[in-house]
Amino acid sequence: MDLPFLRWLRARFDLAHDMADPAEIVADVEAGIAFKGTNLWVLFFAILVASVGLNVNSTAVIIGAMLISPLMGPIVGVGFGAATSNVDLVRRGLKNLGIAAGLSVLVSALYFRFTPLTDAGSELLARTTPTTWDVAIALFGGAAGAIGFTRREVSNVVPGVSIATALMPPLCTVGYGLATAHWAFMAGALYLFCINAAFISLAMFLVARILPLPHYAFENPKQARRAKMLFWAVAVSTAVPSVWLAARIVRHTTFEHNAQRFVDEELNLPGAYVVTRRIEAENRTINVLLTGRVLTAAQLRAVRARLNEYHLRDAQLIMRQGLAQIDSADAYALRTSLLEDVRSRNEQTLAGYDTRLTQLQQLLTQQATAGTALPTSETLLREVQAEHPTVRQLGLSRLVRPATDSLRADTTVVVAVRTSRPLPAAESQRLSQWLTVRAGRQPVRLLLE
Repeated sequence: MDLPFLRWLRARFDLAHDMADPAEIVADVEAGIAFKGTNLWVLFFAILVASVGLNVNSTAVIIGAMLISPLMGPIVGVGFGAATSNVDLVRRGLKNLGIAAGLSVLVSALYFRFTPLTDAGSELLARTTPTTWDVAIALFGGAAGAIGFTRREVSNVVPGVSIATALMPPLCTVGYGLATAHWAFMAGALYLFCINAAFISLAMFLVARILPLPHYAFENPKQARRAKMLFWAVAVSTAVPSVWLAARIVRHTTFEHNAQRFVDEELNLPGAYVVTRRIEAENRTINVLLTGRVLTAAQLRAVRARLNEYHLRDAQLIMRQGLAQIDSADAYALRTSLLEDVRSRNEQTLAGYDTRLTQLQQLLTQQATAGTALPTSETLLREVQAEHPTVRQLGLSRLVRPATDSLRADTTVVVAVRTSRPLPAAESQRLSQWLTVRAGRQPVRLLLE
């Protein structure tokens, strides 16, 4: 049954009406896959920009590296080739993606090996622990990029996807882990890159299957059947690990959230303080170091009994009491927590300084015009330019003469004026007299530049 509402929905969500010519789409995919000439040079510089951004902890620089990175090309090529049954496109996409990823890791590792800045900033640490949101961003962002990639008109969708999915920073983080022997950082960042690449390719595959794109023509039916089986094998081998990764990340994220809530609500006891907490979702362990009041065996059993209320039935709770139980992992966690706290306080202090500086500037501006009939510098400049078009800039200040035994305190308004050409003496005198009248007969000194 073809209802008007269904026809309206199909018309609204139709992806074919502004789709580019299939030949143009294929040409764009082919151009993005190859890493030679321009693409290779851009890749090399994107690696260095991303490495510098991670090294100096600059978000703006990292975003710039994401924008210029050509890593989306081979990933899109794999998904598009699988959707259109183009074996050669899939093969070249996988090959060039491997080359680009290897080159990114190698160049970034060399950079981090010789840079004098070796501390891991917050931007670098953010690429070492994939979350559920990374999976969702890669899938939805990849779908948006696939739609934008197949349109006739050039849009900002593909650059936006490059920023959202963040392909280059994780690879450079892998290089950092390789150069500094931080194997956990290396594994986490490589894990994040694989998630992004797999889900972007999967999203491209699904979108390309929906669009009316011609499929690759084979010479005989036997070859076509073999190729079709190969493509579905590639699609399944891409989708199944991706779904498994997504489910695993969701499970780990849920465990970490529940464990954090358990520690905050159940171990926040009077006289006791949680020094460090180490939550390992992989091993399903919650390792807590307590100080202050020592809990009895009965209290510890009561705390463990409440794990079920937080859906942590199979979790292992390790509770160590007293600073004598501190270990190297606790020391590292304390150092990280202190550094994060110092950074947060510094940011708050700087924000307070900026606010205070703005208030002082406003106060100075108010004091510069207080006690006179003169308006602000911007308003006075417009008034002066009406009679003296050569005036380009104008500034106001107050010159205060303190009171002495025989003289009372006095204030002179100083007006600094910059002109495009020297003012004639008569015009300068007329401007000075006008400013005196405008200031309510208060003394005015005109400075010409």
